[in-house]
Amino acid sequence: MTNPAISPALAVAVPLLSAAVLAAVRKWLTRTAMDLLGLLASLATLAITGVLLYGAVVHGASVYWLGGWWPRGSVAIGIAMVIEPIGVSLAMLAALLTSLSLLFSWRFMDAGGKHLHPLMLIFLAAMCGFSLTGDLFNLFVFFELMSIAAFALCGLKTAEPAPLQGSFNFAITNSVAGFVVLTGIALLYAVTGALNMAQIGLSIGHRHDPLVLFACTLIFCGFLTKAAIVPFHLWLPDAHAVAPTPVCVLFSGLMVELGLYAVARIYSAIFAQSFSPHTQALHNLLFAFAATTVLLAGFMCYAEHHLKRMLAFSTVCHAGLMLAALASGGALGLAAMLTYLVAHAFVKGGLFFLSGVLLHNQRSITERELFAKGRGLPWAAALWILGAVGLAAAPPFALLLGEAAAEHAAELHHLEGLSALFVIGGALTSAAVLRVGMHTFFGWGEGALTDRSAEIGELPETTPEDRKLRPYHLIPPALCMLLAIALFADPHWLRILRDAAAAMASQAAYLHTTYTGQNVPLTQSSWREAIPGAVARSILALVLGLLVALSSVFRNTLPRKLRLGAFLERGFRPLREMQSGHPGDYVLWMTMGIAAFGSAAMLLLRR
Repeated sequence: MTNPAISPALAVAVPLLSAAVLAAVRKWLTRTAMDLLGLLASLATLAITGVLLYGAVVHGASVYWLGGWWPRGSVAIGIAMVIEPIGVSLAMLAALLTSLSLLFSWRFMDAGGKHLHPLMLIFLAAMCGFSLTGDLFNLFVFFELMSIAAFALCGLKTAEPAPLQGSFNFAITNSVAGFVVLTGIALLYAVTGALNMAQIGLSIGHRHDPLVLFACTLIFCGFLTKAAIVPFHLWLPDAHAVAPTPVCVLFSGLMVELGLYAVARIYSAIFAQSFSPHTQALHNLLFAFAATTVLLAGFMCYAEHHLKRMLAFSTVCHAGLMLAALASGGALGLAAMLTYLVAHAFVKGGLFFLSGVLLHNQRSITERELFAKGRGLPWAAALWILGAVGLAAAPPFALLLGEAAAEHAAELHHLEGLSALFVIGGALTSAAVLRVGMHTFFGWGEGALTDRSAEIGELPETTPEDRKLRPYHLIPPALCMLLAIALFADPHWLRILRDAAAAMASQAAYLHTTYTGQNVPLTQSSWREAIPGAVARSILALVLGLLVALSSVFRNTLPRKLRLGAFLERGFRPLREMQSGHPGDYVLWMTMGIAAFGSAAMLLLRR
């Protein structure tokens, strides 16, 4: 094993200490100084994670034991931080999105005064720690730190009642999810007497009795709440609709996806051997939740006319597609999920930045009020349409590579219906974004239909005196779109990710690295032959999305039989009623989801 060039603890310590300093001296600093120091701290974290990623790629994975407390035999005494390409890449992605978000908010956003920068850096530290830790309890600690910072960021606009309500719903549901995760960890600790993930996996072995199944159910459902998988998703649209634009970028770009990363990491490190006789049954269970998520969120996405809520439901839908990719099976399914995750983070981040541009420039975030008001924003229009193409996973966006890998894995593991799921999810979310673009930037057709959520609206995040767009408002969304395209054009990173996913999916390799510090070289075959089929399906999704959007925009000039988009745009009452805004209802749905997951797991995995 080669020790990392720098301590991975710096990826947590630098933003955390910077947040503490900024919070302490913010009263004496100007807004420009806060912007500059916050951006420098996030860029420093980006540099640290870049160095760690280079070391993990060149020298292989390593484990950093805090305080030098190395394992004694099979007992992991200290706290481990695992430096391997996937976890470090996610930490680096967090630092990059945070840097872009702070650049976007440069002398731009008034909400929250000078609290934005310390909270964003705390959030960044938590995401980095969450991605790098090898200790299950510390995973929960960073989960809670991430959640606490997120609650405050969501309710940053304290002068408005809507952000406070959204933050409250967010806090209630995710706090319950945290308690659920902690209970599952406590059960595993009672069984194994360990908190290190490798040691827990070694201690459990092939055991999958009801106690282990119950612990697994609680931990998975807790993190699926963070990942906004149906029926654990209800908090997310409420939070995204009211959170400041830079915060939404982090919520949808990475925080949600980290819930799926936790499920994948915990399964491969702890439960892979335990559930090995029932792997297909577990994949089918996850796929059922994924399919429900894609269909419900896809229809809700198209029925929304509040831009941030629409993009939030799009995030839920794509989280379902990522879970479906993971459920497609094995190391290839994991590689598919991670490829899709990274590309989606950039596309969705870019779209949220653009929604913030519209809110700043036009003082509104609802589709009806924005009708034809974006005609003077050609660059924003071009980027918005590019984002719609990206959501359909059409070329030249890297989401296509993740979709191809998932479909290839599903073929190998005989999982039916995955291709149709990607087409439906991509078509519905792309159609919603295209419809908004046609109405807002081109003024086509009639004004949009409205609904209760769109009527609420959102107050602008900036002062009314300054509606001018500056270059640093459009640089972050443009860079996000370009990165999503560049990942498609450069195949080198894909080979690294394939091999890293093969190592992450192997419990034996993870145990070997943790206890010996040596890497087990694992390689994974390419899925290049699946790309042409994925190209055809993604183009089909884009064409279907375009047709659905046109049938909404020109609903008054088309025959009734061709008004599919207008029918979907009105929404479905039971789905709208499910999104009640009452945290008690959300917790009830969470409880039902946990019961459904646990019952299905008991039936499928105890045979």
